[in-house]
Amino acid sequence: MAIHLPVWPQPEGSLFRGRYRMTPEDFEVVELPAWTPLGEGEHLLVEIAKRGANTGWVAGELARRAGCNVAEIGYCGDKDRHAVTRQWFSVRDPKQALEWHAGEGGEGWRMLQTARHDRKLRRGDHAGNRFRLRVELDAPAPGSAVAKGRQRLAAGIANYFGPQRFGRDAGNLTKVQAWVDGGRLPGRGPERGRILSSARSFLFNEVLAARIRTGCLTRFMLGDALMDNVPTGPLWGRGRSPLTDEALAFESGVLEPYGRWCERLEHAGLSQERRPLLLRPSGIRVEAIARGLELEFELPAGAFATAVLAALGDFEDVAKRGGIA
Repeated sequence: MAIHLPVWPQPEGSLFRGRYRMTPEDFEVVELPAWTPLGEGEHLLVEIAKRGANTGWVAGELARRAGCNVAEIGYCGDKDRHAVTRQWFSVRDPKQALEWHAGEGGEGWRMLQTARHDRKLRRGDHAGNRFRLRVELDAPAPGSAVAKGRQRLAAGIANYFGPQRFGRDAGNLTKVQAWVDGGRLPGRGPERGRILSSARSFLFNEVLAARIRTGCLTRFMLGDALMDNVPTGPLWGRGRSPLTDEALAFESGVLEPYGRWCERLEHAGLSQERRPLLLRPSGIRVEAIARGLELEFELPAGAFATAVLAALGDFEDVAKRGGIA
């Protein structure tokens, strides 16, 4: 049975209406490392610029070029395919035999620089991402709306997991439901990770949506668990919830219909974690341009640019209907 994503609410109304990702150049992403290359070691770090290419596909291309298994390729996170992006990969090279140079590459990707390091890059190793987006609006943006948009982002927005977390047409959630209904979870590999992360992300979004509906996104509940003085939601797994009192009763009520989901996640061996309900972008710029807006902002690892767009208005992803150039 196919599962469809619900329309999760926003704490404030739409300021704009339009579309984004008209071309890959309208959605630019630069990964911000949380590490400094050591200059030596058995891993070759490669910064890649890509356009219209999946991160996983580029990892496969690097593995073929290096003559190694794709498991020897590391990266910090998936970057959008329908975009122009820069991100780092690591290639295990114990004999230090690889000599790759800037400008080399393949269809849709090229190397920008290389460096030596002592360990493989893993998901979440980066500090975050810097975005530059151009959106096309149905009507010119009044200056007051542009200013309000800046203020809204600076104050903080709902930290939803974006729709890309749930796969094309929410296909990952259909797999989650099949697993919850008694299907088999892959023992290892990317497919297992996608199913588990989609399930946890959906439950988090449901809790976040419930907090917004009751006006409790920024208002603390008695017994809340905080991160950086912000209320948090669950990334479900084994272990006792850190919540107590009002917050525990509220969250338990929201998750009660998903008891089987929670049980399966616990049996999959995941440990319970928390994620902030509120996201505060940094380096914010919102400017009116011809026929639309240009946005710049930085987000921490694990946050979604689509959450920023959703907080500002109703935007259609042109890439999803095959209109991207």
